[in-house]
This record gives sequence, structure tokens and C-alpha cells, in this order.
Amino acid sequence: MSHRRGTDAMAPRWRRALTLACVLATGAVVPRALVGRDADALFDGDAAAQHALARAVADDVARDPGAGAFHTGSTRFDGEWALVTSQMAALGLSQVIVAHPEARARYLPAVRAAVDHLLRPSTFAFGTQAWGGAGLEHLDGDQGHAYLGYVALALGALREVDPATPHAALHDRLVAALARRLERAPAGVVETYPGEAYPCDMAAMVGAVGQHARLTGTDRRALLARMATVYRTRYTDPASGYLIQSVDPATGRWLSPPRGSGTALSAYFLSFADASLGRELGAAVARHGHRSFAGFGGVAEYPGGSSGAGDVDSGPVVLGVSVSATGFALASARQRGDRAFFRSLYRTASLFGVPVARGTGRPFVAGGPIGNAILLAMLSARAR
Repeated sequence: MSHRRGTDAMAPRWRRALTLACVLATGAVVPRALVGRDADALFDGDAAAQHALARAVADDVARDPGAGAFHTGSTRFDGEWALVTSQMAALGLSQVIVAHPEARARYLPAVRAAVDHLLRPSTFAFGTQAWGGAGLEHLDGDQGHAYLGYVALALGALREVDPATPHAALHDRLVAALARRLERAPAGVVETYPGEAYPCDMAAMVGAVGQHARLTGTDRRALLARMATVYRTRYTDPASGYLIQSVDPATGRWLSPPRGSGTALSAYFLSFADASLGRELGAAVARHGHRSFAGFGGVAEYPGGSSGAGDVDSGPVVLGVSVSATGFALASARQRGDRAFFRSLYRTASLFGVPVARGTGRPFVAGGPIGNAILLAMLSARAR
């Protein structure tokens, strides 16, 4: 989820310089073809390449990493990370099933399990605490809970590969509530927490509404068209094409600079509702955010003219490059057919994620379950 008030201190300059030196040295010593050598196979949707990571994610789901598995120092962030881990696992595994239907029997149980993990009351403890009530138990109201867009996308991912899921009725009710809140929201803003609103979280809501409309034949064209206009005219920085990270819930006034992490993830979420808008945001990230060091690509967290530190959204920011923005941008690179951009980003993800063989899978050990789930979703993102 895109947000959070407060940032982590940035690394001292000498540490950032040392990191860059290590990247450059590695690029000089280790042939780039050996680092991220499966980039083209993943870009092309090769079954063996996708299964190597999908099997690892399915195994992670079986081990059920809940909020207790994370230790960010904040119970809110621990809960958010658990929610995102299950959501991305469901999205990524369902995308692999759609691309390779023969894998349905292998991965569908894991998609179902990921959604079941997502729907437990303990998963929503962070939101329940913030709002004083459980979001899924008050769908008839108009209270924010924008983070429920992440849940709705996962329910839609399950429904696409398992139309008879018993969660279909909940999916219908949840999306109807999200659509109603978007329709009634001043300035198109729905709060994630009281007094806090983030365009990336609202992008998950919009994406979920569009996904549900496609799966069920529900006509949401007017709402989706209005929200696309809102994103283009209210939340997008005209100079860079990046999205603003946070806005005032009452007025939509910008409360933060544009950020790469939120923009890249929003490009993926919004592709479920408006493919052209998703491509526009992805293209802006590639055009204004791409940084390259000896063939290893990254995405700037802050576009030219703005700056800031790393935080829980961006991950470490080294020489302006964000870990999260770099990983999330893999999705739009693949969706837009930008092979060169995808290759450069994947080299970096492979270098620092450290993929290794484990059983029948090949996880990125540095990222743990959340990193594996996110990368699977991004690396298997489909053009729409």
C-alpha cells in the first residue's frame, strides 16, 4: 500500500556510493547475460520460467505467512504486508493459470488458500483498529477502508480461474461498496485510514471495479471513465507523468511529491480497469524514471525537480533509485511490450533478489514471501 507518514533515514553518502561501486564492479566482472539470464523467457511467458517462481510462491502460501511473520516495528505495516503478500500471491498464481491452463490443478489450491488467508479477521486487524470497526462487516456504509481494493482484486483473481468460488457473493458485495464509495467521494477520494488518502490505494479500488465488470458483465463504464479523468487531471504531475503519493481526503489537494513506487504499482492496478491509463503511467515511469548503471536498470522514486528519503513504500532509495518502484515497474514494462526496459529492471531484481533453487521452485531469497509474491505478480502481468 502506498503511503505512510514518516520516513526511514537515508543511508550516508559513502554507503550509497559504495553500493553503486559494487553494482558497477559486478556488472564489469559478471557478464550481464548471466545475471537475469531468464529475463527473456519471463517476458515471453515461458511456462518453465514462470513455474519456477510460482511453485515457490505456492509453497510460501502453504506455510501461511501472517502478520506475525513480519517485523517492521509497526503493527499496521506488519498487517499491511501480510495482506499484500496474500493478495499478490493470488494475483500472480491466477495469472500463471490463465497463461498456462494446464497448471490449474497445481496452483488453484494455493490461490484459494491465499484468499482464505486474506479474509481472516486477523488480517484486517490494522484496519479495524484504525477505523474502530471491521471493513468487511460494514459494506453498506460509506466509510473509507480503501485498502479493501486489494482484497477485491484478489477475490477477482480467484473468481477468474474458479468461477464457482463460494466467495463470489462477497466479491459482488465488496465491489458494489467500493464503486458506491468512489461515486460518492468528493474529488474522487476515498480514505485508506481516517484522514489519510492515497491514489495508489484508490487505484486498487478502481482496478477491482474494472476487473469485476469484465468478469460479470456489470456496466461500470461511466464510473471508470470518470475515475480515469480524475487520475489524469487531479493526481498526475504534468511534468513527469508520475502520480502524487498522498492527497487531502476532503479536497484532493496534493500532500506529497510524485513518487515512483506508487506510480508503478498504480499502473498495474489500473490496467485491470483502463489499459490505456495503465500504459500511460508505465510509459511515464520508463521515460522519466529509468536509471541505468552498466546495464542494470532501476526506477527513480522521485522525478526531476523533487527529492526525498526512502520509506516503507519505496524500500531503500540508493542514488535516487527505489527498490519498490523498480520491482513494480516490471509489470508495466511487460504489459507495454518494452523488452529492453524489462531486461534492465530484471537484471537488478535478479542481482539483489538472489534467486536460488529450492526444491522444485526458484524463489528470490532476499525478498522472502512478500518479495516472491510481488515479483510473481509483476513478472506474469498480462497485457490488457
